[in-house]
Amino acid sequence: MVITLEQIIIFILILSRCTGMVIFAPVFSAKEINFVIRVALIIWVSGLLIFIVPLPSVIPTGSMMILVTLLIEFAIGAAIGFTADLLISGVEFAGGIMDTQAGLSVAAVLDPSSGINAAIFQQFLRKVVVLLFIILDGHHMVLSAIVNSFYLLPVASPVNMPEGALFLVSLGTDLFKLGVILSAPIILVIFIVDFSFGILNRVAEQINVFQLGFQIKPSIALIVFLAITPGLVSVISGLMESVMENLAHLMGALST
Repeated sequence: MVITLEQIIIFILILSRCTGMVIFAPVFSAKEINFVIRVALIIWVSGLLIFIVPLPSVIPTGSMMILVTLLIEFAIGAAIGFTADLLISGVEFAGGIMDTQAGLSVAAVLDPSSGINAAIFQQFLRKVVVLLFIILDGHHMVLSAIVNSFYLLPVASPVNMPEGALFLVSLGTDLFKLGVILSAPIILVIFIVDFSFGILNRVAEQINVFQLGFQIKPSIALIVFLAITPGLVSVISGLMESVMENLAHLMGALST
């Protein structure tokens, strides 16, 4: 079997798109997964895809053209991974709001899985949403999206990057909306507690309500969080269905 230069170029382009997906997609981008395993996964998936994806009508030639095409393919894979990771980022954002409202943000420690400082609620919600993502075959969903992308956006084909970028920016509103919705119960309860402390401070000014809040608000927030956890799991499971819709819309936006 003779391997031609065109086949090598196509394999590298497929490899570039898969690399962008693995770097940004949930589960695949986890720091717990060894770097060698991720590289092996990228090469293995790319080796399988080269036999099933449609071949490009025009193969890029010239070092500059190949470099630009490589960057475009990487951007497509990164967009797919980022869109799939949006749900987890939104849930993490909700956990960060809960920690801030409960006064637990000062107890933030390094989370090895994400590489950022996170407090109790944020770390717990991240573990829950990643577990649900795996249970509901979210990783298979991402792999299916990367395979289908080669049929909708063949290798080295023209891509509508401005429309794709606008769609990704519009998803930012969903991230903030998701964070506020999931953290709304704790925001409301803590607001009532702060309002009560304000009234208490007006009635008995000698009471240090600021110090008292650091003792009471975390306990109340934990009780509320335990009460709404079953509902949070149901909401997050329902939101998993929107991930595939966002990926389909992304493919439509990138298509010219």
